[in-house]
Amino acid sequence: MRILLLGTAAIALSGCSFLGMNGPKHHSNYNTQTGYYGQHAAPAPQSKCHSGNCLARWNLEGGVGPTFAAGKNIITASRTNENPNTDFNSLSFGDAYKTGVRAELGGSYALAPNTKVTLLGHYEKAESEGALDWGTVGEERLTGALTDYKSYGAELGLRQYFQPVQGVIFDSVRPYVEARAGVSRVGDIGVVNTQLGGATFSADEVPLYDDSWVGSAAGLIGVETPIAKYTTIGLETGVRFQGGLDSDTSVLSAGSSLGGLNNNRGRVSVPITLRGRYRF
Repeated sequence: MRILLLGTAAIALSGCSFLGMNGPKHHSNYNTQTGYYGQHAAPAPQSKCHSGNCLARWNLEGGVGPTFAAGKNIITASRTNENPNTDFNSLSFGDAYKTGVRAELGGSYALAPNTKVTLLGHYEKAESEGALDWGTVGEERLTGALTDYKSYGAELGLRQYFQPVQGVIFDSVRPYVEARAGVSRVGDIGVVNTQLGGATFSADEVPLYDDSWVGSAAGLIGVETPIAKYTTIGLETGVRFQGGLDSDTSVLSAGSSLGGLNNNRGRVSVPITLRGRYRF
């Protein structure tokens, strides 16, 4: 499934050249309300200003798409105490979780025809991959599954558009870049169905991380095109970094044989988002 989604995204992004990012660039009648050239965009809403050509500043935005784990470990074997009777494996977010889904909703405000400030709330979830091989304690194999990854929060961004270009499928395609920063609340994460040598090691959930507020920063690139009088759709991707989670040491204390396995220092992910924008 992950390979299929990555392939689909790669084809979609490479298709930007087919949509027009490398096509002819001879346009006229630039519309400051829509951000597209007049002969390619639908009419702008009626302006209340004297010139009749005011900038449509407020926009409602939303998007949804897969999020792929791209770096950092959630199980950190390198941070455990040295013990000749244990041999743990480091496990990444990609090892522990399936491809996640991220949904966003919020708005943007146009500072200029090609520049917007964005504020978007988000919810993200990734389901557990199931039982994982954590390594050995003594000569026995330790296994267990993590609980699902869930987070919500908000990010503030600055988006810069470039000159639209003529497309093949769509009349006008407009590329952009965006930088964002924000915070997320990540739900607590624990280990379930923990077994040692095939026998139940703990019938209860073993806590790894507390509910955590983490900072985030993202760099995004994308393209969008108008599909109706007030509406555009777009496709974007990029890289997002989130800060480290708060360790729960109620069971995995510093002096225990498992202590240090829950010292996450961040998370890197690659989102691919199909997004829409409605201008007022």
